[in-house]
Amino acid sequence: MYIKCMYINARSLTAKMDMLQGYVNTYDVDAVFVTETWFNQNIGEGEIAIPGFQCFRQDRVNRIGGGVAIYIKTTFHGVRLEDVGPFKEALWCRIMIGEAQIVLGVVYRSPISTQEDVDMMIQTLERAAQNRRTIVSGDFNYPDINWEYMTGETPNSRKFLETIQESFWYQHVQEPTRESNILDLVFPSEEEMIEELEVAETFGSSDHNCVSWKTIVTRGIEEKTCKYEDWKRADWTKMKEEIAESNWEELFHGKDVQWMWNIFTNIYEKQVEKYVPKQERTLHQRPKWMTKGVRRLIRKKRKAWKEYKRGNSWSDLNCYKSLLAQNDPMDTVKKVDSAFLPPCSKTMHNTIRRTNYVALLWG
Repeated sequence: MYIKCMYINARSLTAKMDMLQGYVNTYDVDAVFVTETWFNQNIGEGEIAIPGFQCFRQDRVNRIGGGVAIYIKTTFHGVRLEDVGPFKEALWCRIMIGEAQIVLGVVYRSPISTQEDVDMMIQTLERAAQNRRTIVSGDFNYPDINWEYMTGETPNSRKFLETIQESFWYQHVQEPTRESNILDLVFPSEEEMIEELEVAETFGSSDHNCVSWKTIVTRGIEEKTCKYEDWKRADWTKMKEEIAESNWEELFHGKDVQWMWNIFTNIYEKQVEKYVPKQERTLHQRPKWMTKGVRRLIRKKRKAWKEYKRGNSWSDLNCYKSLLAQNDPMDTVKKVDSAFLPPCSKTMHNTIRRTNYVALLWG
C-alpha cells in the first residue's frame, strides 16, 4: 500500500489555494510538502485550509518570504514533532497509517543562508535520520551538486553530501527542478520507500517544478467511507404492497399531526431498511467547484508539460504556454467557484477574503 505525495515550491501560497486544492483533488494526493509559502502571522488558518486536510505550518519570523508547510489528510492523524532539530525553516510531522508510523519533513534553505543556518540544517537532518521511516522533501538550493556523481563544488555542498551519505538518506530527484538545476530534493531513510517519482510542471507563477511520488507503507490505508441508500435498486413493489396493507385510518385515529407524522416516518424508515439496499463509498472531500471540466484542464496542463519534457523542443514549450494563456485551469476554477457563491458573496468578494465565506459552503 502507498500514499500519494506531492512537493511544491509555491512562492506565495495564499493566492494559489484554489490551484493547490485543484491539484489535490485531481491527483488524489494524500500529503503535500510546500516551501516558500510566504505565510505570516496575519494569515489565518481559515485562509489556507483545505477540507479534509490538516495544515501544519512554520512561518518565517521577522522577514518576508520563506516558510514551509505540510498538508496531510485527516485520516492519517498527523502530529507535529517539535524536537527534531534547531533549524527554523523546517517542519516535521508523524502520521499513522494503520499501525505503521512515518515521519514527514519539509525543509527550505535560502540561497542567502548564513553559515549558522547551514550548520543548524545539517544538525537537524542528522537528528531526523534517527527516525526509522522518514521522508524529507524541500528546496535546498545547491545548484552546484552533481547528483549523478555525488560531487559538490563548494565546502557547504560537500558537507551536505557528506551528511546525506553518512545519515543513509537516499536522494531520488535526478532531473532539473528549476531551469537546469536540481534544487528541490526528495530523500527517504529507506531507499525502497519511494516509487514512481516524477518531476512535473511548474506551480502557477513559481519557477520551480512540482515533484510527485508514491510513498510505500507496510500496511493498508484505512479510508474514510460512508453508506448510502441505493434507490435505483430499491424493491418498490414490495414497499408499496406493505404500505398499502397498513390500516392508516386506524393508526391515525384520534392522533394529532405530529403524532401521525411520527407514525408515518417510523413505518417509512422500516420499509427503507428492508427494501432499499445500502452501498459504501469513499469520501473524497471534493469541493463543489471541482467539476470534470476543471480536472480535465489540470490533466491537460500536465500532459502538455510531459510532451515538452519528452521532446524538449521550443514548439512543445510554446504549446504548453499557449495552453496556459488560452485555458488556464485557475481561470476556470474562479468562474465555476463564483457560480456556486450566493449573490451577496460576490458583492463582498473585493472586501472580504474569499476563504471566509467559502467556509460557509463546506463548513
